[in-house]
Amino acid sequence: MAKSKGNIVMEGASGTVGKMLVFRQRGNQTIIARRPTFQNKKAPTIKQLAVQNRFIDASLYARTAIQDPDLKAAYQAKANINQTAYNVAFKDYFTAPVIRRWDDSSYQGNETDQILFMVKDVMKVVKVEVGIFDANDLELEVGMAQDMDGQGISWMYQVQADNPNFENAKYRVTLTDTPGHEYTYELVYGNP
Repeated sequence: MAKSKGNIVMEGASGTVGKMLVFRQRGNQTIIARRPTFQNKKAPTIKQLAVQNRFIDASLYARTAIQDPDLKAAYQAKANINQTAYNVAFKDYFTAPVIRRWDDSSYQGNETDQILFMVKDVMKVVKVEVGIFDANDLELEVGMAQDMDGQGISWMYQVQADNPNFENAKYRVTLTDTPGHEYTYELVYGNP
């Protein structure tokens, strides 16, 4: 794949030349690539169909997201050079948020303790639910964490119940991203 920048002859070129080259436009660049070849393929497998369906879903989400002016502006603000709001929304649909830092050092089993953590996502995490469980997976409490910075990055969970056996605590943290997907992570006390 070749790229052409500022070439007067190639500027704005798009389409197929002969049966060999394809010209495409991306931002202010002309991209020159070998013409794709299509061969007779076998019927897609179940996994391939699942991936195709996810691409269709991501495409539908991205198209819907850029119809909302505020959401489109937010996605465009996250875009890199030669990316559109559509590209970022499409990526956001596919990318799971992750817990980057977890600090439960101030959790000593008391009702007033706090657990702090940071998450990362393409756009932002809009909701976080934290569950605390004992060593036997018995639910001790479940509640919502608070967005500390308004950006969906820094979160704080205010513990709601005493837990004298806090050193054996397990956590289930469910992150909800902008497209509305929920991702659940399991952590163990003192071992983020």
